[in-house]
Amino acid sequence: MAAALTLTVDGLVEGATPEALELLGVTLPELQALPSGAFSPEPPDPEADAAFREHWEAEGRPDIGGNATLQRLDGTKVRVRFVIRAVGGERVTAVLEPVEAPTEAPPAVYTAGEVLSAWRAAERRLETLTPQSTEWTRAAAEVDELRDRYQQLFQRLAG
Repeated sequence: MAAALTLTVDGLVEGATPEALELLGVTLPELQALPSGAFSPEPPDPEADAAFREHWEAEGRPDIGGNATLQRLDGTKVRVRFVIRAVGGERVTAVLEPVEAPTEAPPAVYTAGEVLSAWRAAERRLETLTPQSTEWTRAAAEVDELRDRYQQLFQRLAG
């Protein structure tokens, strides 16, 4: 079973799998008592959060994926890959997977559509290049990376 959380669109936790609670190092009542952003290693920016939420709502609440660092209540940090998917009108599901990556890396957030568009654009560019050239090799690596990102995030984690 995946580490998954069910939240309201306002960020209040309604439920969590045992794997999510273990990953975060809390019990469900502790998790539900925490404010939104409690696992962020940086203080939350209410203006940035509001702008992001407004944009997400305006775009029709697309699936969001990415990588981020979580800071547990004991101070330890873990890097995770995540997918957030709207479920019904007022809930979202967040699926988390720990990854081996530096916790100092900045967060990255993207929609399934953005990754898919970049993947298709890279494939079209690849078709115009001379096979096995340096440029072709770089473009082929980009296609592979984008395909892997799409599949890991939006198919396996959220499936």
